[in-house]
Amino acid sequence: MSLRLSLTALALASVLPCLAQAANQQIAALDTVVVTGARQAQRPEELLATVDVIDREELERAGPGSVLDLLARQAGIQITSNGGPGKSGSVYIRGSNANHTLVLIDGVRIGSLSLGTAPLQSLPISQIERIEILRGPASALYGADTVGGVIQIFTKRGEGAPLVELFGGLGNFGTSQAGFGVSGSNGPWSYALRASTYDTNGVSAKRATKLPDSDRDGYRNNTMGGNLGYQVAPGHEVVARVLHVEGRNWYDNGKANAHEDATTDLVSLESRNQISSTWQSTVRVSQSRDNNNTYAISSFSYINSRQTQFSWQNDLSTAVGKFLLGYEYADQKLESSTSYAGTGRNISSLIAGWTASLDKHRFQANLREDNNSQYGDKLTYLLGYGYQITPALRASATLGTSFVSPTFNQLYYPGSGNENLKPEEGRNRELALRYEDKGTRASVTYFNNKIDNLITWMTVSPYKVQQTGHARIEGWELAGSTLLAGYELSASVDLLNPKDEDTGMQLLRRAEQSGRLAVTRTFGAFTVGTELIGVGKRFDDTANKTSMGGYGLVNLFGQYQIDRNWRLEARANNLLDKDYTLANGYNTLGANVFVGIRYLSR
Repeated sequence: MSLRLSLTALALASVLPCLAQAANQQIAALDTVVVTGARQAQRPEELLATVDVIDREELERAGPGSVLDLLARQAGIQITSNGGPGKSGSVYIRGSNANHTLVLIDGVRIGSLSLGTAPLQSLPISQIERIEILRGPASALYGADTVGGVIQIFTKRGEGAPLVELFGGLGNFGTSQAGFGVSGSNGPWSYALRASTYDTNGVSAKRATKLPDSDRDGYRNNTMGGNLGYQVAPGHEVVARVLHVEGRNWYDNGKANAHEDATTDLVSLESRNQISSTWQSTVRVSQSRDNNNTYAISSFSYINSRQTQFSWQNDLSTAVGKFLLGYEYADQKLESSTSYAGTGRNISSLIAGWTASLDKHRFQANLREDNNSQYGDKLTYLLGYGYQITPALRASATLGTSFVSPTFNQLYYPGSGNENLKPEEGRNRELALRYEDKGTRASVTYFNNKIDNLITWMTVSPYKVQQTGHARIEGWELAGSTLLAGYELSASVDLLNPKDEDTGMQLLRRAEQSGRLAVTRTFGAFTVGTELIGVGKRFDDTANKTSMGGYGLVNLFGQYQIDRNWRLEARANNLLDKDYTLANGYNTLGANVFVGIRYLSR
């Protein structure tokens, strides 16, 4: 493996490795339960997968942005954005493609069937209780589109006495945000309701200055979500969830006032039943929608995705570990003003799994078969083993396969689609060494992910979809956090070799080096912190002729607890007003500041 480190990258890795929301960027406190790594509740010390948890405290420090903005500060993740808040963006986990990451909200798939990506740029942080990020292949757990990993978002649920939350704030670039939330429980009932609004003037999306609409391209977002739960009997609960996100995004396309109206909707009904002391059954029926309407003077177009889903998972506890048996069904439909040759497919899936902690040994095995009406069966597996070397030090190794379904654009878009496409296939090997003791954590992870049947678009006429590609992404992840003299320290360094094996070129928009560093300190009622982010050089074309320079960002945040209920919050991003590029030809925000006040009826 050849990972070239320039002096700049070496300095970045050792001195200024960049962000990670302080000690909250850690995997989690020891009493935290993580579910995404095995689809079952696990304590962090039982994990064989690499899972990071972003908790509510870190979310409240994140400022007014979207989930996409927050992910840019996380280990193992790089992003692109086409021109500021609300503009389309992509997430690359461990150097994999944008459509190689599955996004779930409370266990439900969301996203565009035409693009294969989720609208993370429009999902507001205000609706979220926590986020779990699984880095590494997970098709044996979740099916298609998980070559890079899984991002699972959990919305807030109510418990205990009623809690009322109010938030409002202002920033430069004409930014404002306001939100309201109430949650709690009463007898067998639990409830939560949240609403928020966000508005910003943003910046001109494109760097060109001669377009008729080269003024600022703003963004507006309104969101409402909630859930209602009822405990029928001890161990038996039914929960209904809804989420509605609507946004208007202005953009540059050579026509004045061009804009896109996008909505994301989710409804689900879940029944969780403790059949016996060793058997828990969870049944979920859900539907998610991703709708986009585009307006440019006299033209209008639309493209809508609908995913109707059913899942039944059974968790069985035994003396030799936990077993998982499940069935899933998904019906996917596309509606568009453009005529597609195919507009629907369905997937039936069988899932089996086993996890165990036996003395010093940790085990995980998962197997899943997906039957897709477009391309037939796909069988994937995940095998993991861990050994507790000392009470604080453990080693693990995993081997897993994964796949990505061709998108409807790749299959059927008029003039360029290819109906003969097969799923992209990944095979990942991973070794990790983790240390945890008295609040100090450190980890070193090596991974090697080979992807076959890579789907690409031809870069010359006739610009059709082709499937001849092979890629290999190998790398190292180094992460650590500790409490030192009252300071919470957290850092990570990612070293990647993301290569197209057919051409030897670096994969599009992925840096070989990136790093994050965060320092936080609490002084009485004050909490202050700084984040440093560094990303190396990337290329904006497959031929590696159009380069985007590396960059470093400095962020600051602070909180002041006025009294038991009121808190003042502030965040300054890109403090040094760095002019940097995430996608060639598109602008990013310069220095931006936001100040808000939060009320909690504790």
